[in-house]
Amino acid sequence: MDFIFIANAWNAGKDNPTSKHWIAVELIRKGNRVLWIEGSGMRTPRVGSSADRLRMVRKVLAAFRGARREEVASGLIPFLHVLSPLFIPLPRYESIRRLNGLICRLCMRFWTWRLGLHDPVLINYVPVLAEAMRVPRAVYHCVDRWDAFSNYDSEMMAAMDRRCCELAELVIASSRDLLERCRRYNANVHLVSHGVDHDHFSQALHVTRRPADLPPGRVVGFFGLLSEWLDQDLLVEVARRVPECEVVLIGKADVPIEKLKGIRNLHLLGPRPFSQLPEYLAFFEVGLIPFVINELTLAVNPIKLKEMLSAGCPVVSTDLPEVRGYPGVGVDVANTKEGFVENVIRRMQQPVTPKERIAISAGVAKETWSEKVKDILVLITENRKGSCPN
Repeated sequence: MDFIFIANAWNAGKDNPTSKHWIAVELIRKGNRVLWIEGSGMRTPRVGSSADRLRMVRKVLAAFRGARREEVASGLIPFLHVLSPLFIPLPRYESIRRLNGLICRLCMRFWTWRLGLHDPVLINYVPVLAEAMRVPRAVYHCVDRWDAFSNYDSEMMAAMDRRCCELAELVIASSRDLLERCRRYNANVHLVSHGVDHDHFSQALHVTRRPADLPPGRVVGFFGLLSEWLDQDLLVEVARRVPECEVVLIGKADVPIEKLKGIRNLHLLGPRPFSQLPEYLAFFEVGLIPFVINELTLAVNPIKLKEMLSAGCPVVSTDLPEVRGYPGVGVDVANTKEGFVENVIRRMQQPVTPKERIAISAGVAKETWSEKVKDILVLITENRKGSCPN
């Protein structure tokens, strides 16, 4: 089967793969072909931002290269081409969104012919390119509450999210909150939660050498993007209330993090390659999901949860619905700051044994991206037959 993805930059997922990257890779591993289209931005670039200016230059240069072949994994002979059309980065204007949608459809038509794709399924992840979904076999994969991001136009993103649902033949949602929201605009909506690369993260169970840059002592930690959903005050409270632990944060920041600096037992390691993450998780006594509770996070299905559990690491989380309903002895959920800290203290006082870490990892062994893609393929196949299951 052939697929076209409309998503973010392909290279953005090399060290921090998102759900869309994992799904594309698994489709290719199962013998499918994928054309990945790097979509337009969700917001207007800031001329005064050097990062935005650099991104625009790279986008223009990439547009002139056409569809380029990308390798997915060593030893794998993939069919993955990445295309970067030259979209107009002014999503606030309806006329521009329509024009960008037309540009995208024309690109899809041309490269479908050029690459020899046959009747491709379109899977869209970029709401501002809703107009690109005016094609047969269009799927909208809703993985975020787009109107809840602080740096996006909330009203516009809500309208675009709705439009994607209306134009889709099939909608897949990654959380129960998103499932119910999407069902307001499309009856053919199905829940497929995020998966995990269990083979990769379970390597932590066999790691014996401690990374040199990991501070000595007992570690509780988080890895991932340090962004607006991170409760920085809560992390400071954990460091203050549990002085015997070293709070370790791995990942780059896209928000100010000054309040996290200058604390003796709170360590900002910065980003680390995806391939090395199990080496760090092997020495996490407790994994943290310290997210603020708001409209954005109430809809999130945190990939980090299953990644930490695959590594055999017990998890303490704030009260996220998708974590709250997760079965297993390796997860503690708190609905208050005090409760979160107490859960960390309890986990430190009752550390899991190597045997218990193996059991925690085994509990998510069937939650792989491969299994999730099987579920998605079933939905697409049944939808094609016109008898999508309830």
